[in-house]
Amino acid sequence: MSDISLHEMSREEICSLLSHCDSSSLISVMNSLLQEGHIGTVDLVRPAVTGTVQLQVREPICEERFIVGDALVSVAEVSIDGTLGWAMRLDADEKATVAAAIADAYIARVGLEKEERLAELLQRTKFDLDAADAQEWSEISNTVIEFEELD
Repeated sequence: MSDISLHEMSREEICSLLSHCDSSSLISVMNSLLQEGHIGTVDLVRPAVTGTVQLQVREPICEERFIVGDALVSVAEVSIDGTLGWAMRLDADEKATVAAAIADAYIARVGLEKEERLAELLQRTKFDLDAADAQEWSEISNTVIEFEELD
């Protein structure tokens, strides 16, 4: 993740953060919003289902794609007063997936400015992901090999 603020992020970047949020925290925030009546009418368009997706990567030299393996994911789709929300999360956590889909629709409908708890959860998730990336890079950066290009 880059150092841009949550308010400057695209919907895709926000969905990515929602897919990484701590399950219990995400469910708790969304349950609170639902109970307080902030969200509106939620219709389950596509109930949460768990299945597998193929993980593809692109090899950096020839730029050819190949399949690394399969991942277990849950997918859900909701509608809040006509605004669609969608989520895919790793593992078989269907409750958190539905919560992420509701959050996606809610953010698309009203923005992050309206709900501080949700923005705070996404900011904390972004910070944790950035810290994990920095830690990983610090562990592997000394293994980088610089090649000279021959003419």
